[in-house]
Amino acid sequence: MQETMDYHALNAMLNLYDKAGHIQFDKDQQAVDAFFAAHVRPHSVTFASQDERLDTLVREGYYDDAILARYDRAFVLSLFGHAHASGFRLSDVSWRLEVLYQLHAENLRRQTLSGTL
Repeated sequence: MQETMDYHALNAMLNLYDKAGHIQFDKDQQAVDAFFAAHVRPHSVTFASQDERLDTLVREGYYDDAILARYDRAFVLSLFGHAHASGFRLSDVSWRLEVLYQLHAENLRRQTLSGTL
């Protein structure tokens, strides 16, 4: 049995026709799943609460505390909860590449700050 292909190979299959002459659109979703399994889930951070998540995102510079201060904290946290509960996940190839770039940039930033780069 063939091993599972990585997301690069699956994504490349979008340019190939199947035996019936159709574009293999299902390969895009398979590529997304493979990308998440290889690059997103292993680097994902879990938080005990939405409050902890927001504090971390501000502390790490992802969100500007001055902008968030304009809103009631309970409102912001309810937005986080609503977004998380929706289960929505982007599945576009360009988004996957953006996530990979962000992970790479964050790793470089951490290495620079720790003096290991």
